[in-house]
Amino acid sequence: MKIVISGLGVMGASLALAIKNNLPECRVWGYDRPGVMDEALHRGIIERKVGQWPAACAGADIIFLATPIGVIREHLAQLNGVVDKNTVVTDLGSTKKEIEEYSRALAFSGCYIGSHPMTGAEKNGLDAANPLLYENAVYVLTAAGVPADSPVNQKLIPLLEKIKARVFLLPAAGHDRVMAYISHLPQLIAIALVNTVGRRDDGELPFLELAAGGFRDITRIASSSISIWQDILNSNRHHVREALRDFMAVLSEEERNLNALDASFAAANRYREQMPRQNKGFLSPLTDILVYVDDRAGVIAKISNALFEHDIDIRDIELLKIREKEGGVFRLSFDSMEKALRAIDVLEEYQFKAFVKE
Repeated sequence: MKIVISGLGVMGASLALAIKNNLPECRVWGYDRPGVMDEALHRGIIERKVGQWPAACAGADIIFLATPIGVIREHLAQLNGVVDKNTVVTDLGSTKKEIEEYSRALAFSGCYIGSHPMTGAEKNGLDAANPLLYENAVYVLTAAGVPADSPVNQKLIPLLEKIKARVFLLPAAGHDRVMAYISHLPQLIAIALVNTVGRRDDGELPFLELAAGGFRDITRIASSSISIWQDILNSNRHHVREALRDFMAVLSEEERNLNALDASFAAANRYREQMPRQNKGFLSPLTDILVYVDDRAGVIAKISNALFEHDIDIRDIELLKIREKEGGVFRLSFDSMEKALRAIDVLEEYQFKAFVKE
């Protein structure tokens, strides 16, 4: 398969590595500024540079547009007429409906489908590329109702499953409304919270100096770049305004009831318990097992090698707690109860104590 990735930032470069690691038969072409393409080729992130855009994209099986929203629109216009319905063209933008409508207005010649991988990284660029970035991440496709013989089902979805992403189908408008509440609203809240505190930091009281710990954690995304976010907010302004109004109504209600917030706290606890714990989005949680281990060298390698030899794939691993010279507890996640139970059987053969986490 010929795969073209336009935009070799952290998302595009990580996708290239994931494909190369899991689908070595694929040829990954990259497109970006000349210096970025040269460096990506030198590092082995891509196999070939796209020298002539868009002409070199003809005959590609899948084209990923990992660029800002404005550039995605430009690319679709440039690719129109160059690719045919056998080429899947999909963008990684944070909003979907506007681009989907744009592709329809173009009468786009390729097989366009919107997508949004629910993952990311703190840093940007080739240095931050991570071949595991997409593993276990929910990957939204606006592919509801696509025929079984469509290239989306024949090419794109199998590729995403091979890199261990978790495909989720959602209409474009529904995607944008959900994102307004769970992604775009939190971004604006973080900006507003930092600015509210920052404006109070007048030298008399050390607001910012003391704003560490939890405050710094919940406002981490306030460091995001407006160059990325302005396109996102512009393309989803209707739903973002709706989310802001809802949020301000809740804040006003809490202001009126500061002396009686029991119901509000209880509701928040209930809602939060309904969120998936081990995955990054809309799907049901993975199946977890807990493994008790002794504090000795090589224990992680022993666990992973034992499961690898029995062809059992660990989707996530986390050290929950450890005490020096006493041991600790690992959480291992699997994509089915069947695999989790097989893993327990294998680990017990190696004298590990393991059981399904309730």
